[in-house]
Amino acid sequence: MYLITIDGPAGSGKTTLASLIHDLLASEGENVLTIHMDDLYPGWDGAFTEHVSKSLTSILEQARTLNEIQIPQYDWISGRFMEPLSCPTPSTLIIEGVGSGQKATQGSADLKLWIEAPSDIALARVLERDGEAIREEMVHWQFREVEHFRSENTESAADYRIKSAP
Repeated sequence: MYLITIDGPAGSGKTTLASLIHDLLASEGENVLTIHMDDLYPGWDGAFTEHVSKSLTSILEQARTLNEIQIPQYDWISGRFMEPLSCPTPSTLIIEGVGSGQKATQGSADLKLWIEAPSDIALARVLERDGEAIREEMVHWQFREVEHFRSENTESAADYRIKSAP
């Protein structure tokens, strides 16, 4: 299995880039699966925890050894995990989202991408996408993700660094 991680700050364009790569590979007949980190976080306060690292480690172990991957599915409305999504192990796995390029994946990833945008632009994108109601959480999130990236050496570990379009 070929693993691609796409990490960077919220609002930098990770999901858009992942979708473009996914669609290109699928159009060429590649068996590809994209996992979104938002499904793995146990809410706002659980995103940068050992729980998420363990989920990533489990997914990668399943992908290496099993024909099927169980992907946790966090429901942000109810505030709890639902039944995991069961997917056949793909030949190419894309994991995108804040935290996808952490130490738990760095040794397994074949291609590590880092995408960034200025924090004010990234915040504006998130609020446009998800609504003004999450502004306070997102401002707090931006501080926490910077610390996470620093402690996980995420940007430096990336094979390629991409500046997002404004």
